This record gives sequence, C-alpha cells and structure tokens, in this order.
Amino acid sequence: MKRFALAALALTLAACGPRAEKADEAPPAEAAAAAQAASIGPGGAAGISAALAMSVEAIQAAAPSYQVASTQDQIEGQPFTAITLSSGAEEIFRVLPTADGAYIHAIVTRSPQARGPTQDIVGRTLFGVAPPEQVPFCLAEQVDGQAGFACSTGAGGNFWRVYKLPDAYDGPAGAFEEIEPDVLHDATLVEMRWIAPRA
Repeated sequence: MKRFALAALALTLAACGPRAEKADEAPPAEAAAAAQAASIGPGGAAGISAALAMSVEAIQAAAPSYQVASTQDQIEGQPFTAITLSSGAEEIFRVLPTADGAYIHAIVTRSPQARGPTQDIVGRTLFGVAPPEQVPFCLAEQVDGQAGFACSTGAGGNFWRVYKLPDAYDGPAGAFEEIEPDVLHDATLVEMRWIAPRA
C-alpha cells in the first residue's frame, strides 16, 4: 500500500512539470555504491573485503554509508563486543571479532535489505534456488533454537548461507544428510556470513 501511495505521488508530481532529475532516484554512481554497500558474498560484505582492525573508526572509514556502533553480544554464553552497521533504525550487518578481538573475523546479516551474490534475500529465498556449485558443502546447525543448516563451497568456504527448516518439520536433523530432500528445498534463508581472510 505504501509503494502504491508513493507511485501515485510520483505520477502527480510528474504531471506538474518537467524535472531535471527524479527525486527518488540516486545518480548512477551513487546507486551503484549503495548496491555494493548492501551486498554480501564471497568477495566481502558492506564494501569490506579485508580483515580490518576491529574498531568503529576503521569500519566506519571502510563503510561510510552506514551508522557504525559497538554493541555487546555473546556466543554460547561468552560475551564479546561486536560492531553494527545500520541504515536508519535497522541493523544491516553485524561484525564479529577474531578470538583475540583485534580484527574482523566475520560479517553477518539477517536483514532483508542486504543482497547475496544471486540476489539472495533473508526471509524470502529458499534453499531450492541456491546455485548447486555455491552450496555443495552443508552442515546441520541450530538456528534460533530450531533445526537448520549452513552451506558453502567447502569446509573452508568464506561465504555461508544459513537456512531454517520449515516449522512443521519434525524429522531427523542431527546431520545434514538425514534431512529429507523435499524439506531441504523449502528451507528458508535466515542469515548470510562472510568470513574475513586471516589478518
């Protein structure tokens, strides 16, 4: 409904007279930069492609189109400081540190604003449409307390897609190979992860 209202407003404004540039479109160079900033894949995330120092300043310099801030996080009860990259009120990416906290270890996203290498969208894209050559290696994984799995090109892959199995599934999921093929097809993308090269 909101898009329809915006489209109607744009048509009304267009009828009022010529414009030099559409107000709702960024110039081509800015649009390309914004698209790159919101992407994640084997080559990096949010325009970051190296194991930068794990600091707000270093990440802000590498990702200037985001609001960058530190935040407290935890994995399996172990607290650490992460860094968020946000646009408006929404967190788009979260940066996780190496074990010593000195460098970026990974950048993850759970935002539907981010795009994967084949225009993957969190919450919408199904495992069934993932390019087979990009997901030949998969491991079972708990996702928010539910059965799921993560896939990459291999055990040392630097880009991972994480999927949640359908809520109704109550079959085996202790190993990826145990999950029924039809169920795998309908698993939904819930997270994308880029693993930084070692510093």
